[in-house]
Amino acid sequence: MNITAEKAIIKKELLEHKTSLFIAPAILTSLFFVLISIQMFFGTEGVPLVPAHEMFVAAYVMSTVFFVIYMVITLFFYFADSFSSDRKHNGLLFWKSLPISDLKILGLKTFTGTIIIPLIILGWIMVASVSSYIIGLLNFGGFTQFIAPWTALYTLVELSANLLIILVIVFLWLAPFYTWVGVLSAFFKKWSIALAFVIPLVLIAMEEIFSFDAFQTSYIADFIGNRLVGIVDHSVAGNAEFNQTMQDMSVKMNFGDDGPNNLQGFEANLLLSKLETITWHFITNVRWLALLSGLLVSGVFVYIASEYRRRFIEA
Repeated sequence: MNITAEKAIIKKELLEHKTSLFIAPAILTSLFFVLISIQMFFGTEGVPLVPAHEMFVAAYVMSTVFFVIYMVITLFFYFADSFSSDRKHNGLLFWKSLPISDLKILGLKTFTGTIIIPLIILGWIMVASVSSYIIGLLNFGGFTQFIAPWTALYTLVELSANLLIILVIVFLWLAPFYTWVGVLSAFFKKWSIALAFVIPLVLIAMEEIFSFDAFQTSYIADFIGNRLVGIVDHSVAGNAEFNQTMQDMSVKMNFGDDGPNNLQGFEANLLLSKLETITWHFITNVRWLALLSGLLVSGVFVYIASEYRRRFIEA
């Protein structure tokens, strides 16, 4: 196993996509820091005071939502580019000169997209949360109580450890969608983005036309929809008890009449106390067989793309 070549591939992928992975998140985090600081310094009149711990946890949750959405979109374009980018600027000639197969190259690109990049985005979530803590230190008067650095650090590690587990599972679950874009990229390069949507839509339309049910049902559309959002098995017996727990928790953590703009009703300690329960419920109810089947499909897509590169694309 050539470790140097494998590390070089991963490093190359990160450098080629440094704008979306490092520069853009840095700019967005800096804007967040500057704008919130301005708001805190000059726009706090009439704003109710909230505990710093609640604000810190709420900032982490909001950063997570933003950066996860950002990552879902970023990975789509990453796979649309990475499986064919070697064909530009004689890059394929360089990789074919190394003692490493096309299958391993694309496998490492897939590993980078499904594991390494989510870890990088998790890092940016943590950076944004630290920024919110610094804002709190600079504007201590906007909070009813101080949050000690060790408390903030422990909270950050606890939240990030649970989020890491969930992120890895979720993006492994989504791997077939991303490798689908990747295999199309190997064949059609820049057209892969459009074809990733057009091909399923055409298949759905053909199914509807030949089923003669007035576009009432579509097995293909149902399958894709269930695959997108059906990561957790909602039929298990423990869900009723868990859902009741979550409902009780949401009532206790209600934000108030102004929604997220009013953090006085947000209880960080309640969320943290239920965090392990939420994560464990997620892990135990993941449709693992479907996830493994999806990874098998992803492997088939990667293999097809690698064989096409090996047989039909000259260096």
